[in-house]
Amino acid sequence: MSFLRACLLGGLGSLVLAPAVALAQAPGEPALPPDGAGSAASPTTATVGDDAHIKELVDREVARILNERAAKEAADKANEAEAPAAQAQPGNVVGQSGFFDTRIAFTLTNENVLVSPGETIPSVPGWRFGVPTTLGTLFFDNYDTRYSGFETLSHIVSYRDFHSGHIDAESALVVRINELSGTNIQLTDDGSYLAISDWKDPSHKDPTRVTLVAFPVSADRFRLGYSYRLSWGGDPEYSRASSATPGVKLQYDTDGMYAFVGAKSAVILNQATAEQESALAALGGAGVDIGKMLRIEVNGGYFDRGFNQLIDVEDQKVRLYGASGQISLHDGMPLRSSVDYRLYKFNGEQVSNLFAPESYPGGFSWLAQSEFTVLGQTLKDPDKTGATRVQTGMAGDINFRAKLDRFRFQADVSYRDLAFILHSVPSLPTYEDFPDGPTGYKTTADLFADVGVTRNWADLLTLGLTAGIEKPATLTSPVGIPGGATGVAGNSTAVIRNDNVNTVITILPTGESVVPQVALKGSARIDFGRMYVALFEVYYSHDGNVTTYQRVGCAAGQACPDNPFEYVFTQPNQLGVNATIQARF
Repeated sequence: MSFLRACLLGGLGSLVLAPAVALAQAPGEPALPPDGAGSAASPTTATVGDDAHIKELVDREVARILNERAAKEAADKANEAEAPAAQAQPGNVVGQSGFFDTRIAFTLTNENVLVSPGETIPSVPGWRFGVPTTLGTLFFDNYDTRYSGFETLSHIVSYRDFHSGHIDAESALVVRINELSGTNIQLTDDGSYLAISDWKDPSHKDPTRVTLVAFPVSADRFRLGYSYRLSWGGDPEYSRASSATPGVKLQYDTDGMYAFVGAKSAVILNQATAEQESALAALGGAGVDIGKMLRIEVNGGYFDRGFNQLIDVEDQKVRLYGASGQISLHDGMPLRSSVDYRLYKFNGEQVSNLFAPESYPGGFSWLAQSEFTVLGQTLKDPDKTGATRVQTGMAGDINFRAKLDRFRFQADVSYRDLAFILHSVPSLPTYEDFPDGPTGYKTTADLFADVGVTRNWADLLTLGLTAGIEKPATLTSPVGIPGGATGVAGNSTAVIRNDNVNTVITILPTGESVVPQVALKGSARIDFGRMYVALFEVYYSHDGNVTTYQRVGCAAGQACPDNPFEYVFTQPNQLGVNATIQARF
């Protein structure tokens, strides 16, 4: 306060003295006598009086400023305290609009420092800045999400919520800005929805409610299955549709139990009539908690995928149906679900929950989950003209997660047969079941297991190590792989890898069989500023199924137009590096 008074003293002093001089010389007032001639007070006395008057004015001004500041601070605090109460008032529309789930990543990558461009499929460009190819993520990475973690993307969300009595209505327009390029920006819907809930308790303390959720554009977030790697029933089931797949879901929730039914629709071209026709899907499921540690869940659905595209069965529908079940056991750790199933809400509570850093409450907690899925699909019978038969696909997994103080442990075991992996394509050749008999196909399933451990220090540094082994799914044909173009008679095997987003097919040299892939990854992660992450990964993989496509018997740089192409094995060892700085908010 003394500093403020000193600052005001100079400024206010000149302002006070100036009008004082003007008033002293105003008309009608006698002029002051010359110095020393009949003055009422000496110059020294007048200066002391003026200083006292100025000090009084300064003190008064300082007091006014401090009072105004205190009043403003009190008003601001009152407004902050009243804001949540105002939002909670029935009949108010709340929510925000803006960018949400924004991921900005800058990555230095080299998927394999041991090879040069063109030596593998897909090719490794070398050291560069950008998003790693599919070789930059191992088979055990991103098990429960569609994203690799290296994308730069964002969502534009306009969210509103209305609450009145038992009714709670909310909606959101969700637009995803996909991976950016220098000239183009691709926009897609990422689960825009309208939701209306009828709560038993208007205060929401009792979770009992009935909710109707409508997806006007894409219902891809409304899926069946549980782990994202094993999920089904999303937009890929209608890849032939002329637009995205809208849907609706009606769900009942209460304490320790839920149940839902739903539907989807698509518009697909009927090749026989050249007309667009609707294709419908029905979905349903339920879950129940048995005690505090056990939950049992089941869901399933039926999907009309339109007419078969093969000429002799183009008058018959491709029908997909199946069921998934999951058993969960947990103690001290909540049940988990993929973030790619969640509805986006734009308010403070949901944002903080979605991007909350990993917590370490201490002690021991664990979660074990296991699911199994069986699918059936009507496809062309390769042994009978004009007939169809059901192709059966199966998948299952076991997932374990645990925390012990600052340690985290994970283990996964997964099984997916080839029919399940290719059910959205569908099959190979497409729309036809795998042929049997001496000239038929032999298929093997995808099997993998991994274990991992991480250690955190002070919510800042996390070091991790993960190891895994995978035997990829295969399709072996005695007459060549459809689309393989081996040009050589004899057994030919395709190695088929799929993460439920991307499918990568590798053709082995004639007569060769698949071998297991082993991989090891070490990581160092630094979390800072609540939204920033610095991540460094080094990974090694030995995969004896890596091939490339080249002419036979040609020296490097030599033109051999008459020599056939064939697949040959190339470098089986992979040593990759990813160094990333990422912000997510």
